[in-house]
Amino acid sequence: MRGIFPDQRPKAPLTLAARTNLWPLTALGYEVWRQRALTLLSGRPFPLNEELSLMLKRVQPVTGQVFLDLGTSTGLYARALLEAGAARVYALDLSPAMLKVALQKARGRPGFVPLLARAEAIPLLEASVDGVVVGGSWNEFPNPEQVIHELYRVLKPDGRLWVMFSHRSHSPLQRLLEGAGLRFPTLSELMDSLSKSGFKVDGWREGSVGFVAGTKITMQGSVHS
Repeated sequence: MRGIFPDQRPKAPLTLAARTNLWPLTALGYEVWRQRALTLLSGRPFPLNEELSLMLKRVQPVTGQVFLDLGTSTGLYARALLEAGAARVYALDLSPAMLKVALQKARGRPGFVPLLARAEAIPLLEASVDGVVVGGSWNEFPNPEQVIHELYRVLKPDGRLWVMFSHRSHSPLQRLLEGAGLRFPTLSELMDSLSKSGFKVDGWREGSVGFVAGTKITMQGSVHS
């Protein structure tokens, strides 16, 4: 698959939830689910274009900038960023099936760069992107603290961050999904982890969906420096 660069570093075994993303059928149906996901999670009409508008607003400026769409799935956020004027978007996912669909939907769009890799080991140089966006994949990362470390590493100083995630609700369905390897943080837990790791953040939730927007700050004596 042209343009996809596999990461060779050792990785933890994939969870059951992560393995389902390797299935071609999951990739083909992903955007059907995403069109309805936030309406179901928030408890009010929440169309996808509203979500994309929120994301774009919180990661400004976009024009001419370089972004990483982490856990891109079929490239929804990546395409929105490019349509808004981003110069390049690295669309990273661990699933060849998802990236195959993402490439088809990108339709040769200049600046769309697919990366086959894990979020815990991003194959990009330090301080190489202006912004990182995560559209729902946060719940699937088995080691979120390592992901946060990687986000900090690849972001430029003052780089922007956007995360949309499913908030903990203690529902029977969430308990079942946790058994398959998904994680459901609270808004305060995620914001606290990001703040301790060098991000200035704010966030809010609607029903069972949470949003966090932030900026990388350079801390004197930080573990990241």
